[in-house]
Amino acid sequence: MLPLLLAAFAAAPDVFIVSVDTLRADRLGCYGHELPTSPNIDAFAKDALLFEDCLAEVPLTSPSFGAMLTSRYPRMNGAARNGLPLPPDVRTITQQFKDAGYQTVCVTSNWTLKRDLSGLDRGFDHYDDGFKDKRWGFMIGERFGDDVTAASLKLIQERDPNKPLFAWFHYSDPHAPYKFHDEFNPAGKALWKLDEVAATRARYDSEVAYTDAEIGKLLAVLPKENAIVLFVADHGESLHEHDYLGHGRRVYQDNIRVPLIIRGPGVAQGRSKDPVRLIDVAPTLLALAGLQPIKDMLGVDLLRAEIPADRARVIETYGGAVPSVPGAKAMMAARPPMRQSVTRGEWKLIIGGPGPELFNLANDPGELKNRIDEEKNRAAELRKLIEDWDAKIPKGSAEAAELDGEDIQALKSLGYVE
Repeated sequence: MLPLLLAAFAAAPDVFIVSVDTLRADRLGCYGHELPTSPNIDAFAKDALLFEDCLAEVPLTSPSFGAMLTSRYPRMNGAARNGLPLPPDVRTITQQFKDAGYQTVCVTSNWTLKRDLSGLDRGFDHYDDGFKDKRWGFMIGERFGDDVTAASLKLIQERDPNKPLFAWFHYSDPHAPYKFHDEFNPAGKALWKLDEVAATRARYDSEVAYTDAEIGKLLAVLPKENAIVLFVADHGESLHEHDYLGHGRRVYQDNIRVPLIIRGPGVAQGRSKDPVRLIDVAPTLLALAGLQPIKDMLGVDLLRAEIPADRARVIETYGGAVPSVPGAKAMMAARPPMRQSVTRGEWKLIIGGPGPELFNLANDPGELKNRIDEEKNRAAELRKLIEDWDAKIPKGSAEAAELDGEDIQALKSLGYVE
């Protein structure tokens, strides 16, 4: 894809990040899902640039957004697991926007993003991480979509009209447990008529459709003139593929392939097959706003860079959150990643877990046929890419957040505490 020419802005543009927790790309209509889960997001995508091949840096919420807002790999931030906040000296794009005169606001909806656990509140004038909704019926661990929308609309209405706005609004409803909304039934079938796998996917799709409806209300009031809107997810979700339900401990495509869609002045409408990743979000938004990049950012400006088709993308996961045991930080520092993968072109290698797996994503997108035995040379080349990346990318250090009993319960309810 050729670099896109950007129109000069007469005034600093508003910048909005609209994100959804645990949203895999292929459950949206604009990414090929056959069920009507996402009419509002699909309509938004028609007026925007959609990236078909975007990978999350890690299938965990707080580390993923840390990478997105810093353009650094989670391991470099020392925050590769939920419960490990960004170190104080790591700069975020929020701080960059604030220093440029922006008003900065955020509405979160997931316990792992609470300021004490994530450190992602830095640079925000207003960081709303108050929750009232119960997860699993007993733990106040999230904020439902209607509340996210209401809080976001209130902040937009009350914005300082004399300043450009940088805003991040995060929805969490597709995160387990999946609630079935009677008025949102993309499958069009009664749950009791479905087997376990189909019922799980129907509940998940119902959550996606509900979230899409709430996002539609938000998109309806976001300005289109001189405003940038970036839609993204932190990671995906396995829905019984590979005998796994959830996220955080696998690096198959269902866990790491996410939607990324950008709308704004100077952004050409269409679709891109470029191999992109979430560390590209920060440099892209800063460039669109005409701001200087943060020193040593590792991502690229997606609208100007020539991205090679064989760009190698190493992804890893350490799984879960900070264990609720004494000495957790020291114990985790010595742990290698649970799994790693590298994708280059149509080939993908996974190491860790039960053993190496090699897939050709072009003809096996579901990663069902392990080609490791018949493509040993190719597997060796890809493993060398992971080894070189390991040697090149340093591991940073972060102080584990002080977890109280409520934090431990919330993280357990989210499936993160070991």
